[in-house]
Amino acid sequence: MDYNAFLDCQFVMTDNKRIDRVRDLYTTFNPEVDLEALKEGGYLKALAKMMEPVLMDLDDHSPEVVAYWAKQGMVKEFHGATSPMSWTEYETRTGYHWERPDCPTPQNEFKRWNSFVPVSAFAPKNKGRKYPVVVMLHGGQNPISIIDGWGIPQEAARREWIVIAPSVELDDVLDEILAEAKRLYPVDESRIYAAGFSYGGFMANFLGNKRPDVYAAVAPCGAPISNGFVDKAIGPEPQTPFDGVPRSLAMGTYMPIITVSGNLDGHRFPLYDAKLRGTDAPATDIFLDGINSWARVNRAPEIALSDVMALKENETVSAEEKNIGLPLAPDCRRTVVADGVTNYIGDLKSGDGVARVRIMCEMNMPHWPTPEMARQIFEFFSHFSRDPETKESIYTE
Repeated sequence: MDYNAFLDCQFVMTDNKRIDRVRDLYTTFNPEVDLEALKEGGYLKALAKMMEPVLMDLDDHSPEVVAYWAKQGMVKEFHGATSPMSWTEYETRTGYHWERPDCPTPQNEFKRWNSFVPVSAFAPKNKGRKYPVVVMLHGGQNPISIIDGWGIPQEAARREWIVIAPSVELDDVLDEILAEAKRLYPVDESRIYAAGFSYGGFMANFLGNKRPDVYAAVAPCGAPISNGFVDKAIGPEPQTPFDGVPRSLAMGTYMPIITVSGNLDGHRFPLYDAKLRGTDAPATDIFLDGINSWARVNRAPEIALSDVMALKENETVSAEEKNIGLPLAPDCRRTVVADGVTNYIGDLKSGDGVARVRIMCEMNMPHWPTPEMARQIFEFFSHFSRDPETKESIYTE
């Protein structure tokens, strides 16, 4: 493999058509990455395969890209290009005024969404078969085409699941998109999931807290998890206020969650040394509060701050505890090496012994999705569904 040629490949990073190189992800934006280790371990080969559709053509509508997905067994379709998002009408209807700086985001001007649907869903012999759906949320100012290169549609192709990639990520707009998807495709309403990376991770976390009536499980990645509280969000992407009270608590149901981030992404790992992004300000208590909020949602024991801090000077703890920064029982921790990258996984188990909170720390990884992130998300999701009528969370071995 010609590593330099691959690292110099270009892709569309923002909805304003800013072009970046793959190299920028692992050097310019994240200089702490040991790039040589990623070459030697085989990770860059896996990354090249994952990002292939966004590197082959800067236009994700091109015949070449559509043909790529057909070869994966997926029909890629484009929706909403003629459905404008009227923020004036939205404010009149909801009372939410989106305050944004002088930073145009064309992504949010239309209710665009792309779908990736298994070819088998269109076969007459499969009439009546229903397909799980993952709503995959883009990062801040990313175009929805970025989802093509994040590994999620590829893993969905292997499992024959549907993926929906929306431009506007507010929950009520997603309701509209899901309603249209159900009209067009054979959606399994008991198995609708939300995942996202970066800003999309914040929004997946929000959906998990606010919409247990819709989603069976969530995967906020590349972002801290929390109770979703938002007072007044001002920025280039819309985010409506939320009171921080997880709705599943009142509903008496679970909301399973998996979160995946690199150890070089925002300095959230290890937890006992966590810092606020871009600063040296300690943030262990803030991030632990978020984890414990999800422990409460899923009726798992909360973790004491003192137990977290005690890990810092303890050289006898497991590698998972040391690198994630959480005290973990032997049956709640494991290490997975994939594509030459070491991943530490920690679980918080509900009272019935089911792991419904999963945290994965990827070593030597920056702020960017990985093939193993996609694999772990789908594996986790595959165990959970939600009764569309009663909203009960259902676990399957």
